[in-house]
This record gives sequence, C-alpha cells and structure tokens, in this order.
Amino acid sequence: MTRFTDIVCVFRIQLAGMRRDVGPFLLAALVFPSAMYLFANAVGGPEVASAQNRLRFLAGSIVFSLSLTSISWLGYLLLENRFTGRLKLFATLPLAPSSYVLGVLVFALVQAALGTTALLLVGRALGVQVRPNFLLLAAVLVLTILCLCGLGVIIAARARSFSQGSLLTDTLGAGLVFLAPVYYAPEMMPHGLRLIGRFLPTTFAARALQTTLAGGHAIGGELFALSLTTVVTLSIGFRLMKWRED
Repeated sequence: MTRFTDIVCVFRIQLAGMRRDVGPFLLAALVFPSAMYLFANAVGGPEVASAQNRLRFLAGSIVFSLSLTSISWLGYLLLENRFTGRLKLFATLPLAPSSYVLGVLVFALVQAALGTTALLLVGRALGVQVRPNFLLLAAVLVLTILCLCGLGVIIAARARSFSQGSLLTDTLGAGLVFLAPVYYAPEMMPHGLRLIGRFLPTTFAARALQTTLAGGHAIGGELFALSLTTVVTLSIGFRLMKWRED
C-alpha cells in the first residue's frame, strides 16, 4: 500500500506540472499532430485522399503525438527534475527509486491516453473511417509509450546541461517521426535512409496503429519489435539515471 501511495504521489506531482503548463502540452499532444494530418492531406491532394491514406495520416499523427509527449515533453520534465534539484529532493524522501520511475511512467501513459483519444475524435470529425481493435490498440500504445519514454530517460540521464538535453529531446521527438515512413510510403525515401527508417520504433508503431485502427490484428512482428526496443531503452535509461548526482 505504501508503494502504491508513493507512485500516486509522484504521478500527482507530475500532473500538477502538466496542469500548470497545459498550453505546451496541448501543442505537443494535439495541435501539432492535427496540423500535420491536415498538412499531409493538403500536400497529397485529392488523388491520394483515399480512406487508406487518411487512416495512414491519422496513425502517423498519433505516433507524432506520442513521440512529442514521451520524448520532448516528458524528457523536458525529467531534465527539469534533474537540473533544478527536484530529483535530489525526491532522493531525500522515504521514496524508493522504483516508485519514482513507475509514477513517471503512469503519468506518461495517462497523457498518451488523453492525446490519443483527442486525436481519434479529431479524426472522426474529419471523416476518417476507423474500426479500432481496442485491445490491440491499447497494447500498441503502451509499448510505444514505454519505448519512447526509455529514449527520453536516456537523454535526460546523459545530458550535460539543461539546454543540451532540451535540444536533444526536441530534435529526437520530431526526428523519429520525420525520418520514418509514417506520413509517406517507404518507397519515397532514399535507399540509405529507407534502411534506417525501417528499424525505427516509430515505423513499427505507425504500421501497428494503422492496422489496429482498421480493425486488423496481424501485428505480431511490430509488437515483438516494440517490446524488444522497450526492454532495451528502459533498461539502459534507468541504469544510467542517477538517483543522486555525484
């Protein structure tokens, strides 16, 4: 019961920070991804505005939202905790490091649920036809969030300064989407970049999301890749994270 209470306390602290800065969160979780959906539709023109492409763009925007909130936004909060001394304050409390970690991950999952739900409603309002397999959709979202959170933790743990860490989280949060075949087919990419893009976690996430939003279930390979990446990134990230700075 004490462990559960500690996790809830950490979650509420992070939630209070999000409520204070709700504007940037909405930009990352909803406004920018929605704008990218509209931009992709506009650039493609009427000839590519098929139901399948609109579903691809919606799945890409959801991945964009997850990447921005998990790496850019959550990474920023972790950097803030580290470089403002808040992490040292946590270390002085009778709080296990695992409770802090789980509280942060629960916060990441909640904000992802909010952003994804909002984007699904936006997609429905814009006429995107979705028949989501909710069980598989939830599995894809959880694995994607955990995987991307691991990348954010690695940056927050290794950054030499707050400004360096912020630049890296912002770059990676957007770069993992733009370098992956999320809004466009892999065939449109240069050969060398295509080889890199096919192994990015955002590529697996977008493909799995598009399939589940269409009501499909053939995403075993994508789930395995996301699970493997999640284990690797979280293991490295939390091994590098210093509960107390030297």
